[in-house]
Amino acid sequence: MGPEFYNAVILSFVLILVGLSLGFLMLKIQGGEE
Repeated sequence: MGPEFYNAVILSFVLILVGLSLGFLMLKIQGGEE
């Protein structure tokens, strides 16, 4: 496997982490407002 493969894996992993934390923040904000 070349370095491009690892770069793609790391990038997708980071994107998933960012998406999860953003969704969690949205839920926390919505739950705090109610």
